[in-house]
Amino acid sequence: MHEGIQGLTRDKTRPSRIPPLPAETVDRVVVLTNQAPPHEATHWSAPAMAKTFGISPSSVRRIWMGQGLQPHRVRSFKISNDPRFADKLKDVVGL
Repeated sequence: MHEGIQGLTRDKTRPSRIPPLPAETVDRVVVLTNQAPPHEATHWSAPAMAKTFGISPSSVRRIWMGQGLQPHRVRSFKISNDPRFADKLKDVVGL
């Protein structure tokens, strides 16, 4: 109000409401994303990763998006624990 109309029309620069994450946290999230999760899951979820580092799930998603990571799209082949798996595989491949 002290600057009058010109003060109201001029845009003031303000710092971001959310401080950026430290670079070491971002690096640790990226490294851990490429490793197997400690719990019984096929890949890391954003809430599980966020809980591990004490950050928000949206922060984890922003890191993943910025790095081009998609942990839910990891291709892997899991061998069946069926004792007759080899026999069944031979039957299917032999067709």
